[in-house]
Amino acid sequence: MKCPICGKEMEKGYIQSGRTAFFTTKKKHVFFVAGSKDVVLTEDNFTCPTGDAYNCKECKKIIIDYSSPEESSNL
Repeated sequence: MKCPICGKEMEKGYIQSGRTAFFTTKKKHVFFVAGSKDVVLTEDNFTCPTGDAYNCKECKKIIIDYSSPEESSNL
């Protein structure tokens, strides 16, 4: 995958967490549980939360792919 910032090739890897990783527009202060409007970024959230990600070493940006396996095969 090419970096959308600098155009260099990105390194494919994974985002991993001890708990579900998710994107939210409102910062949570007490319970870190994804709400209905939040975007869950990892799968297998009870055993080993993992999601595909791409790292640009040049820009120091990471892109997280939270699509289904069928959708991500188009990248």
